[in-house]
Amino acid sequence: MKRFGSWLLLCCAVASHSASAAVAQAQAQPTLRVEMSADRKDLGIGDQVAVRILVQAQGAGQPDVEVPEFEGFQVVQRSVQRPMQFSFGFGQAAPVVTSTTQYTFVLVPMGAGTFKIPPVRVTFGQRVYQSQPLILKVTGQAAAPGQAAPQPGQAAQASSNPAVGEQATPAPQASGDTAVFDQDAFLRTVVDKIEPREGEQVTATIYLYTRHNLQQVPGVQSEASTDGFWVQDLLSPTRSLDPTRQIVNGHGFWVYTLRRFAGFPLRSGELTIGSMKLTISRESVFDMFAPSQGPSNLTRSSVPVQLHVKPLPTEHKPDGPVAVGNFTIETSLDRKQVVTGDAVTLTATVRGKGNLRGVKVQDPSVPGLQILQPEVHDLVESPDDRVQGTRSFAWLMVPEAPGSYTIPALSVNTFDPETDAYKRISSEKLTLTAAGTAHANAATASGKNSPGAGADTADTNEPNEHPETWPPPRPHSELARPETPLAARSFYPLALLVWPLLWLASLLLPLAWTQLRARGGESVERAALRHARKRLAAAEGALAAQDARRFHADVANALQTTLEARLGEPVSGLTQTELGRRLVERGMPEKLSAALCELLAQCDFARFSSAAVSEADMQGLLARAEHVWSDVAAFSPAGPAAKGGV
Repeated sequence: MKRFGSWLLLCCAVASHSASAAVAQAQAQPTLRVEMSADRKDLGIGDQVAVRILVQAQGAGQPDVEVPEFEGFQVVQRSVQRPMQFSFGFGQAAPVVTSTTQYTFVLVPMGAGTFKIPPVRVTFGQRVYQSQPLILKVTGQAAAPGQAAPQPGQAAQASSNPAVGEQATPAPQASGDTAVFDQDAFLRTVVDKIEPREGEQVTATIYLYTRHNLQQVPGVQSEASTDGFWVQDLLSPTRSLDPTRQIVNGHGFWVYTLRRFAGFPLRSGELTIGSMKLTISRESVFDMFAPSQGPSNLTRSSVPVQLHVKPLPTEHKPDGPVAVGNFTIETSLDRKQVVTGDAVTLTATVRGKGNLRGVKVQDPSVPGLQILQPEVHDLVESPDDRVQGTRSFAWLMVPEAPGSYTIPALSVNTFDPETDAYKRISSEKLTLTAAGTAHANAATASGKNSPGAGADTADTNEPNEHPETWPPPRPHSELARPETPLAARSFYPLALLVWPLLWLASLLLPLAWTQLRARGGESVERAALRHARKRLAAAEGALAAQDARRFHADVANALQTTLEARLGEPVSGLTQTELGRRLVERGMPEKLSAALCELLAQCDFARFSSAAVSEADMQGLLARAEHVWSDVAAFSPAGPAAKGGV
């Protein structure tokens, strides 16, 4: 009986040891649970749906969460909650960290249909976990699009062959809305008229559709050619690329307006608006939601548009040049009474909507007035994408003899494309009075055409032994002074010292540069920390202005600049997992590393709906960022920087 008791105690000890080993092994093995759910699965146009993503991790390390694209929906609000995060252990086993993170997205449908949201992917430890996909059904009809923002659905479906890699330039199409659909990115050209009249405005717009938000401005390899057009840009050169969201072939795209211009055909026949070619970069820094897939750069070309330009109607067409548009004309004199021989300015102003550069006014001809070639000035505007403004002609006129001169009305033949009719516009007649004595040669040259010339002067046959010519009129007066010799000028002694000073500078600058480089390491680091501190201060200003996009960009830049200054190496391009591993290798505490990576990820996460971030969230993030920034600024890394960059 005693021997049986000993065997029983031995079996219990072995079982207890096996159970402890199993518990320790279970604690060492990381586990994760990921779920995605919605508060409703059937909704109508204009309704909101809340999608929640729950990630519960058990084990050391930080899970890398990849949120899917919400195709067909616009994110109007997002939030992140971490309700609990604690650690515990059993006996001598290592502590087990359990963390729970909940992402909440408030979505608004952009169109009707059945949408399948892909599963959430989470990388934790050496394994990849994913949730079940989510299917949402949207019923109803979307609101009709406005004229200022055309929808590209029908245009993009004109060609459903997806392009791979670099896209070749398609052949010109005789369509006002052309595109070649691609599931990653494509260009769309919209032209409001494909059969305009000669000289009639054609408005062309080039859009960029991309599945991912742009990280940088696309590089333009070639602009759309506009041979045979007079072109006027309709977009401000200082505008920002603010995208809109649209659904094309069941996929959600960010839509950017790249170009919008007015083209006026200079001749009839076949004209082509050429292809625009650009390179789109898909590289992202700390992008935990859209990891790089496929090539980092995409090359895309728009579809050329072929226009059939019709000539102006021959019926009732007047002789001479015709201005295309709806215009008015008025004339004015800067003075109505002048001294004989003085210059006076006649100004004709053509005002209206249309091809201003095609407006031509015939020079006035008045006997007894010497008239010079005009100066032409244009003031072009484009409200509501329609070119309009003024074109002014200014002639200098010099009366050669005293008297009263009648300046006839100036006329321009026009053609209005809206009414498809010709019209002749005219100004009022003007009267100019010249007083004083006529120039002798002017009276002789003018003869009977001069209002103040007598009959005896006109009928004389005596030759003029001293012919005189009119000097060019001076519309502006100025004093003429003799040229001062160079040696007598005040700066001449200083100019003699330039070459000796340059020679001395060439000797001293290399020495000064060497000393600056010797002290450059410490000063560069201080400058980087000072710059990061300024970006945090700028983030406070963005928070006060409730500019969420600029706020998160300033916070992320301050943290990344400080981190790179302390490490002495760049960290751009690292994923969240790689960055955390690198920081631990350089001696940063795991708690500080996790807090830093979390802040950078949350700043990048805010780009999905920066306008919907609450002020309380930004205040909390700024407080944590200032605390983490102080710890990173005081951090002293161990070991050398990585060779070859990142």
